Amino acid sequence: MKTTSKPKTVKKNVIFVCTGNTCRSPMAENILRHVLKARGIASAYNVKSAGLAASVGSDMSPNAKYALARLGIKPRKHTARQLTEKAVKGAYLIVCMTERHKLAINSPVVKTVAEICGGVDVPDPYGGSPEVYLKTAEYLLYAADDIADLLEKENLCK
Repeated sequence: MKTTSKPKTVKKNVIFVCTGNTCRSPMAENILRHVLKARGIASAYNVKSAGLAASVGSDMSPNAKYALARLGIKPRKHTARQLTEKAVKGAYLIVCMTERHKLAINSPVVKTVAEICGGVDVPDPYGGSPEVYLKTAEYLLYAADDIADLLEKENLCK
């Protein structure tokens, strides 16, 4: 008996980039996963994060975890990683927290959060209070809807 298998769907890589990969980009990663899951399109994407000067091997900041929890998002296990050339080449979309981050990456698939949502650069909450992290996470949640809209609009989820 011959069996047929479904063609393997290649997931598109979406990478969030900040400086240290312990605050903003891992929060954005978790938030976009949450939004894509709610829209029923999470299976089309690998959502990751990385840093330009990552504290490689570090966990997500406790205040970042707190902010996600306040938004009702359970943070996934996180280990900070450095953005690599290989990751850049394999990315479908790279979303940077600031224009400075974007300028450091030479790729046509790089956009900033501000470009996508018409807002401002995502301020670095590092060293700030839990409330500062929560404000950053709330901005990232707002931006995640626009990022998901962009992915859907471009038929990037099909």
